[in-house]
Amino acid sequence: MIATGKWMWPLLGGVALLQSAALFNMIHERDRLLKSGREVTLAVQPLDPRDIFRGDYVTLGYDISQIKTSATASDPVFTGFVPGGEVFVTLSAKPEGGWLVSHVSTVFPPKLAAGDLVLKGKVQSAWTTQNPPETNASVRYGIEQYFVPEGTGIDLEKKVRDHKIEAIVAVGTDGTAALKGLVIDGERHEDPPLL
Repeated sequence: MIATGKWMWPLLGGVALLQSAALFNMIHERDRLLKSGREVTLAVQPLDPRDIFRGDYVTLGYDISQIKTSATASDPVFTGFVPGGEVFVTLSAKPEGGWLVSHVSTVFPPKLAAGDLVLKGKVQSAWTTQNPPETNASVRYGIEQYFVPEGTGIDLEKKVRDHKIEAIVAVGTDGTAALKGLVIDGERHEDPPLL
């Protein structure tokens, strides 16, 4: 009984220290990505402005979130989309501006064309159509929710209605993405989320 009590406080202290270190590492990695990641802007799909804000978050949709195998190259070993599975999506710049999905793989591509970038995503759902036969997938990249500081949602919502919206995204060398802010009609709103 005494031996258990003797080691209990140091053990609890060690556990608390490990948890604090893990939390610090998550915050540090996120901060490093936001500061040093390649910054790109992605067009946000039109959203219903009456339902864009849910609490303190704005939900964002992207054209690159819906992938069709008929319009996308893949590796010979790519066996298809698996719900819950990880994918690496290569984006190529369009001549008129913006990005399009040019390649999808289950591993980080070994070679990239100049200017291309890779986003690491998670397959939310996959389905096959019959006519024409092709596989479709819905992919999330971790940049679909934007934190709105308390008390600023109504002002931002007014700006969002009927305006062009782009997301400011930082992309790491491993394909990890973090949402830095929004550009609404050329006006930058940068309030990065904590985690």
